[in-house]
Amino acid sequence: MVSAQDRQAIIDLARRYDVGRILLFGSSADPKKEAQDIDLAVEDIAPAGFFYFYGDLIFSLSKPVDLVDLSKDTKFNRLIQQNGVPLYDRNR
Repeated sequence: MVSAQDRQAIIDLARRYDVGRILLFGSSADPKKEAQDIDLAVEDIAPAGFFYFYGDLIFSLSKPVDLVDLSKDTKFNRLIQQNGVPLYDRNR
């Protein structure tokens, strides 16, 4: 799972970049495992801001991070949307 410090950094950056939603997936979403990285998926982010957001995540988090853009309708993205753990939602 993600540490409280990393979780707060993700939320702060999501607000800064006006992200719609962030989902945690993969081994980092399993509370029983100590993941080697943080797998995140993002919805509703301005295309121009995606790589800036990713760069800020890389420098702000305690582990390597993988970021998936959920704007395309793929099998992989649908799987993340169905099974991912919500970390941030702009509307909540």
